[in-house]
Amino acid sequence: MRYHNILWDWNGTLIDDAVTSLNCVNDMLEKMGKPFITLPQYYTYVETPIIGFYRHILTEDELDFDLISKSFHESYNNRLSETKLADNTQSVLKSLKENGAKQYIITATKEDSAKNLTVRYGVNEYFDGIFGADNTLAESKVERALNFFNDNNINPADTVFIGDTLHDLETANALGIDCILVTFGHQGKTIVENSGTVTADSLDEVLNIILDERAVDFHTHSTFSDGTFTPEELINHAVNVGLSAIALTDHDTVNGIEEAIKSSKNKDIEFIPGIEFSVADGTEIHIIGLFIDHKNEKLLDTIHKTRSQREVRMKGVIEKLQNLGFEITYEEAQQLAGGDFVGRAHIAHVLMDKGYVESVKEAFDKYIGLNKPCYVEKKEITPKDAITAIRSAGGLAFLAHLHQTKFDFEQLDRLLEELKGYGLNGIEGYYTEYTNEHIREFRKLAQKHNLFYSGGSDFHGAMKPTVNLKSGYSDLHIPYSIFTTLKRLKLNN
Repeated sequence: MRYHNILWDWNGTLIDDAVTSLNCVNDMLEKMGKPFITLPQYYTYVETPIIGFYRHILTEDELDFDLISKSFHESYNNRLSETKLADNTQSVLKSLKENGAKQYIITATKEDSAKNLTVRYGVNEYFDGIFGADNTLAESKVERALNFFNDNNINPADTVFIGDTLHDLETANALGIDCILVTFGHQGKTIVENSGTVTADSLDEVLNIILDERAVDFHTHSTFSDGTFTPEELINHAVNVGLSAIALTDHDTVNGIEEAIKSSKNKDIEFIPGIEFSVADGTEIHIIGLFIDHKNEKLLDTIHKTRSQREVRMKGVIEKLQNLGFEITYEEAQQLAGGDFVGRAHIAHVLMDKGYVESVKEAFDKYIGLNKPCYVEKKEITPKDAITAIRSAGGLAFLAHLHQTKFDFEQLDRLLEELKGYGLNGIEGYYTEYTNEHIREFRKLAQKHNLFYSGGSDFHGAMKPTVNLKSGYSDLHIPYSIFTTLKRLKLNN
């Protein structure tokens, strides 16, 4: 089992008390002679800290939180008989424990109350720790979760947080870990399904997601751009390494899609047509399109525009290298490419073959990468052009490898706001080179802008020999649940 540490929220996740909580709020409103709120209103108003919730329904003069808290908890205790565990909670917790998982509760509920409730409902034996609040203010769980992580040296890569609210997603993102939100809790189905993270309609579904070992890879390249595997070889390799789904995302071309579709037929793998656009915006910005109609006219027109300018740009890179004294020609890169697509990776490989650098990465780091002496800025298409083309082709658009933009948090924030306005659907939340800090920052931004996650290895074959299909540098794992989430997003777009 991939996840060895399971962090659980309590209210609304393991205990099905959203309606009970609504009733408790309405008990208070009735005493105050104020109108009741509905369940959809409740879902919308819920936030952390909980005082923000009451600002939606009470005036500032009425916000005596000591009285509010006392009223709520009295009603909650009186209504405990109408509150139950979520369906199959015990069997799910038992199954996870039997599979070797350590399970913890991180809750906004007062810690002693949470411990008493786990005893009351007969599930205390399944938990290795319960971390609750020291008051009834229902404050943020983030600091408590971070302290727990640091004190116990928890590995983010094998940990998942299961909750029911956007604050639970915020907590998971602060930790840099995967998150599953249930749809039956305190914010309901619509809000959590629009959050961008993986969701589940039941705890049985949560269990299935956790136990599902299938993996996907939605960022790969073939010989039709700068990879060294043909589309057929790529599909066969994907089957051999155990991928359940793969996307071909060649740079600025869809010419390999038909071969990949044909090769994937009658094989135990799902294929997604894709593309990776390199766009002009003063930095390294790449937009990946998934689920595209690769025959769409708008898409093909945009591709033609990029291809017609690529040769000019690559020849510019070669010229700058020649001016530095490197004996290299465009024809050498073209011969290595074996086709009409020449990219910087091909140029880097020629430099390596001639002994000027020891690796493709060194060529980028020293000479042809962003802001290096032989870099030539892209002038083909804008981010808006790329996203518009992808969406016109029925696809979903994602900002790839965010760290390669070299932008700080605030710059990325502004960029994502701009791209979201053009129709961006998400970001690469999983990528070969991401550190845990990258994951924390990028997923915080994704949540802020209601963006979904894609991800991939950026596999190029021998062009990037240290990057493996499916596993990247060795520890990358993109769960099949990401594919399920994106298929739902595609259906609704």
